[in-house]
Amino acid sequence: MFNDKDPEQFRESAYFRQFWAELRRDVSALIGVYLFIALIIFVLLGHWLAPYGADNQFIGSELLPPSWSDNGTIHYFFGTDDLGRDIFSRILAGFYYTVGSALLITLLIALLGGAIGVLAGLKKSRSLFMLSHLFDTFLFTPILLIAIIIATLMDVSLTNAMLAIFLALLPHFIHKIYHTTQQELKREYVITLRLDGAKKRDLISQVILPNLTTVAIKELTHIFMIAMLDISALSFISLGAKSPTPEWGAMIRDSMELIYIAPWTVILPGMAIILVILVVTMLGNGLVRVLEKYRS
Repeated sequence: MFNDKDPEQFRESAYFRQFWAELRRDVSALIGVYLFIALIIFVLLGHWLAPYGADNQFIGSELLPPSWSDNGTIHYFFGTDDLGRDIFSRILAGFYYTVGSALLITLLIALLGGAIGVLAGLKKSRSLFMLSHLFDTFLFTPILLIAIIIATLMDVSLTNAMLAIFLALLPHFIHKIYHTTQQELKREYVITLRLDGAKKRDLISQVILPNLTTVAIKELTHIFMIAMLDISALSFISLGAKSPTPEWGAMIRDSMELIYIAPWTVILPGMAIILVILVVTMLGNGLVRVLEKYRS
């Protein structure tokens, strides 16, 4: 019985099996993958996993401390805020707004910025040379400052905050992919392939993209962390999510006046931000480490 798979499909499946085998040997990287899958689940199902609605107010249960405190109760695991809302439920619901927004921004930048960076790197023209220098100048400005400037020109909303952060981060990724592509094209074996008449499509799929993977993962990990921090920062300064949206930055903003009498209302959303960043950092570092071992 004949198999209808072509040699390229066999190579791709063999590459994936070898990569997965190498990944399973790296415990830290494997844990990072599983924790990231858990993040995705929380983003998609956080609203349903929450014991209460994010906006449910329990009269008489305002400012209850977390359950591990002497005055806490297991019914409100992370305690409640000044309106009697369950903080645990709001943090779970907040995965959709904070983590989900950062993931969407990162995905769009990976697709659009990667395509533009690779295509620009394959071409040589005066306009692209000027564009490269324009990006170099643009990169000196802090990302958050650019996002704030863009956000102030639009209506206050989480969607517009995401757009502002996307526009602020996109040139950084394009710049990195563009220069990495240019460096790859200068390698001797790539020059030889081009002289032998290799098609651009084959160069992209078989040479450039595989060699860009490690750089892209490092850069996208960094982009995710900045996107998540900036989403929370814009909400904190009232340029992002509005109340009562359970976005973590907005939760911290709404509870800043309670920092001395109910510190858990501020600390717990902040800890959620830190933990997600640690998980994504573990994932990114693990994948890069595995790829470098696989290629060595």
